[in-house]
Amino acid sequence: MRVTYWTTAPLEPSIEAVSQEVEDLARHFDGRVFAVNPHLSFKLQRGGRILGFNPGFDPFLRLVVPVLERGTRINHVYSESAPWLFHKALRARPIVFTIASEKGAPLPEFLERCACIVAQTPGMARKLQKLGVGRERAALVYPGVNLDALKPGDAPANRGTPRVLLATFPRSSEELEERGVSFLLKTARQFPDIRFTLLSRPWRGGSTALESVKRQLTDGSLANVTVLEGVQADMRAVYLQHDFTVIPYTVADGGKECPRSLVETLACGVPVLISDVAPFSEFVREHQCGESFGLEPASFAAAVERASSRYPQLSANAATCARANFDLRRTTQAYAAIYDRLAPV
Repeated sequence: MRVTYWTTAPLEPSIEAVSQEVEDLARHFDGRVFAVNPHLSFKLQRGGRILGFNPGFDPFLRLVVPVLERGTRINHVYSESAPWLFHKALRARPIVFTIASEKGAPLPEFLERCACIVAQTPGMARKLQKLGVGRERAALVYPGVNLDALKPGDAPANRGTPRVLLATFPRSSEELEERGVSFLLKTARQFPDIRFTLLSRPWRGGSTALESVKRQLTDGSLANVTVLEGVQADMRAVYLQHDFTVIPYTVADGGKECPRSLVETLACGVPVLISDVAPFSEFVREHQCGESFGLEPASFAAAVERASSRYPQLSANAATCARANFDLRRTTQAYAAIYDRLAPV
């Protein structure tokens, strides 16, 4: 079956979640990837199976997309709520639309044309229902990871002094507030006994966020904050060196709805700390695989204390819910069922 994945991801799968999710699906289903992202100029990989363009090519892209669509049986749009180009250009084949981010308001006209709309959080599934998307066209499919590579260690890692990992580091300094990095630095100042590791990402074209954070750390007043730079060859080892992974969004669309670092940390049996405005906080509370906190440093510190007091149980719950919900094999099976139902004869 020929599936084309139309995405707004930057095609940096080693450091960016949507890029990795799309690549996982494209490899499994032997599909093509077509991306439009402002951080791309032009990208061609795998013998033309992966194409990436800058939005500046817009007039050209409006002509190319319909031509490429003729060579596919299923269009799979994998992006934020309002995929600006694809909702205008894709017309000829059934559309599967995976909403991977809260950013932007869903476009009713595009939703009506989609044969299946996939949410990655229960909250987004409810929003789609309120928008009039019937159950016959809706699905909830969690992103999956390789659970053979990401698995718990021999024993829970809680070692006394809490060690907290942030693995959703932004690209630009303008995102430091909404991603919650500024909040964590503020918390670190008030609670020096909590140690933070900020895992930066070597974005193609550089990162203004990293330089901004480094400037804030140069006066030495935040000795409990460490910046870990570069692509990490063994993310499992990184997670297991920490007691918690944090998702500190200060707004609902501060980042990906179901962050990959959250999925990976749970697979490793490491509980998550998540702000109560982040869409996936509902899941964390329901499955008791971490703690949620309000956007005050004292609330964060209290969440750390609560989670530390019942660490073995949270760690066990994390691994259990990862096996039940985030197995990549389960994810690909769910999409295979959708494709088989929609593919034209």
